[in-house]
Amino acid sequence: MRVAGYIRVSTKQQKQEGSHERQRDRLEDWADRNDHDLDIYQDIAISGQSDDRPAYEEMMTAVKDGGYGAVAVRELSRFGRSLQQVLGDIETLDEHDVEFISISESFDTSSAMGTAMLQMIGVFNEFWANLARERAKEMVERRKAEGKPVGRPRKVDDDTLEQIREWHEAGLSYSDIATLVEDIIGEPIDSSTVYRYCNQD
Repeated sequence: MRVAGYIRVSTKQQKQEGSHERQRDRLEDWADRNDHDLDIYQDIAISGQSDDRPAYEEMMTAVKDGGYGAVAVRELSRFGRSLQQVLGDIETLDEHDVEFISISESFDTSSAMGTAMLQMIGVFNEFWANLARERAKEMVERRKAEGKPVGRPRKVDDDTLEQIREWHEAGLSYSDIATLVEDIIGEPIDSSTVYRYCNQD
């Protein structure tokens, strides 16, 4: 089977300490033992929560084009920093009939346990999306009740900023958060602005 192996290190220090090389060694050893053809994709000094992961994007494009039968990582934390993000990524792979394998956790979506988890992913994601939309609607109604404008202010208020950061910490992407904020302020907001709000002191 042809497998895409994904490697990610968050900092330059991790690269200097050889974290990416250890990930590569583990993936190559696993592929050799299982007689798989392995292609490596790696993002260096990039956070798992970042929307800008060029090697990851390249890999997922190849996956959607039918280039691989599986995606493998040394451990789940290399695939993403949040549960929500990892579950969404695994669900995308499943939609394209691609297995997901995490070597350290012995997690394999071709197994019975993996299949059960995929069924739970759909329920979890639907619940999370509904909860986020409900929260956005509540904020709009509260703003109206308090006589606050529901149009785009020059800067989001403290309540909205707090909610943006909560969504970020929970693992929503900047683009997903932007969509939810648009419901609150009544006008489009781009993901780069959301990024700034999430990362400002």
